[in-house]
Amino acid sequence: MDGCAHVAQGSAVVPLLHFAKLVAVAALFTGTVGAVLPRDLADRRLFAYALAGPGFGLTWLCGFGLAAALEVTIATVWIVGAIVLSLFSLQVVLYAVGKEGRRSPTVAALAVGPLVACVALMVWRP
Repeated sequence: MDGCAHVAQGSAVVPLLHFAKLVAVAALFTGTVGAVLPRDLADRRLFAYALAGPGFGLTWLCGFGLAAALEVTIATVWIVGAIVLSLFSLQVVLYAVGKEGRRSPTVAALAVGPLVACVALMVWRP
């Protein structure tokens, strides 16, 4: 009986975590693009600190929650790869908004590219 209750509870949690993670990834992408696109440093910092940072944290929390709920080990190639790539991307975002003059196509590519790769890893799970 306890096993059935656990499955019923888990079945409600997993879609909620998937939805929350989708919203968090959207915030992370929006904040990352916003950290390199606007000309004004104050606007870029707002995107980085108000969207990218919280989106990053919520994405990780939901991801670890999903891994626990679905009983997936964290030590898989696609999860470790996504962790490394997302950390790298966040560091580039923080670098870009650290001071004026760091907004460039190269910085934008180094911030957005790893996030695209993270999504690819989460979708195809190699």
